[in-house]
Amino acid sequence: MEEFSKKIVWLLTINGIIWIYLSYILAFLDKPEIAQTLSIAVVTEMVAVTLVYCCKALFENLSKHNQWPDKRRCEEDADC
Repeated sequence: MEEFSKKIVWLLTINGIIWIYLSYILAFLDKPEIAQTLSIAVVTEMVAVTLVYCCKALFENLSKHNQWPDKRRCEEDADC
């Protein structure tokens, strides 16, 4: 699942970068209002997706590398 999440984040990041460059093209074609609105929306979405993914990865790593009391017990038992 982690690998799938990374691929989705990469896809959304690349898509966002493309949309930002398209907003520059719109600005060059004398459409500054549309370009500004598009840029704000895309940057907001990119930051939100990246922030959510980073939080998810942080909690996964904390959980994986933390020595929870039940995890230690589970590693000692062969039946777990």
